[in-house]
Amino acid sequence: MKGRDALREMVAGGKPRQEVASEQTPNRVVSGPVRAMNLGLQRLSEDAGEARALRAQLESGDRVVELDPNLLDGSFIADRISGAGDPDFEALKEGIAAHGQQVPILARPHPDAPGRYQVAYGHRRLRAASELGRTVKAIVRNLSDAELVIAQGKENNERRDLSFIERALFAAHLVERKFDRPTIMAALGVEKGELSRLITVATTISAEVILAVGPAPKIGRPRWMQLAELIGEPAGVRKVRATLASEEFKAADTDRRFEFLFAALQPKRIRSGNVTLLKLGTGRTVARLQHSPKGLRVSAEEPAFSAFLEARLPQLIREFEDGSRGNH
Repeated sequence: MKGRDALREMVAGGKPRQEVASEQTPNRVVSGPVRAMNLGLQRLSEDAGEARALRAQLESGDRVVELDPNLLDGSFIADRISGAGDPDFEALKEGIAAHGQQVPILARPHPDAPGRYQVAYGHRRLRAASELGRTVKAIVRNLSDAELVIAQGKENNERRDLSFIERALFAAHLVERKFDRPTIMAALGVEKGELSRLITVATTISAEVILAVGPAPKIGRPRWMQLAELIGEPAGVRKVRATLASEEFKAADTDRRFEFLFAALQPKRIRSGNVTLLKLGTGRTVARLQHSPKGLRVSAEEPAFSAFLEARLPQLIREFEDGSRGNH
């Protein structure tokens, strides 16, 4: 925007000016002082725009207040796996210590405790302010339970820092609280099919196992869904318990814990001559691998395993390509 246009916009109070037909004039060389003035006017116009946005926010009823962190309680729906390490928290805390809290949290008057508040989002900012011994900046808004969880989920979706399994647990908690499907889909920003997959994983794999593994940020939906299928096998429960009790599992980070558990549940291979039998924990053969000078031939014994393998092939190819690049 040119400086004179910016000046007109400010004078007009931000209203769009009417276009006036004029003859096209040749390009002019703008001198340094004029250019500087134009940039200054443009910045003033941008500042005026920000001021109008802030004024609109204030007129809508939202205002930022400073609250004692001890007066705030967390959301009634957990969206993170408690006890899991958060490598970004210390950086957030240091930033608030150095520059102050730039973004307010969202809270509502506590529905069951007069004089207290309940957080919709901003739990880490609240924790940082509490540990620093500071008040926390907050927007306090009257919210229904549904509005609170939608705001909470929307904030998480925009940050995109929740792992797949944390989103799955969040969905399962909302189901337990009897929220309807449209509200849950709005909170998570997903369609019906994806919501169904999230709930299936969180209800098939027990909360005990999920909490033991942790958020596993590098593990996406396909592998969690595979783990849910493997755990459903009769021998799965025994293998899971043995893995969770191992010292190697306990000492590993969250992504490695998933890998340990996933490997423990994989079907056993039994070699017979040039044929390898792939068996489930129950002893049932699901596929045969036949080795020959020409290569490897896979024969699926069960249609379900055949469909599973076919669905996994594109991902296996991508993993192979990624590994091949890393070896060059």
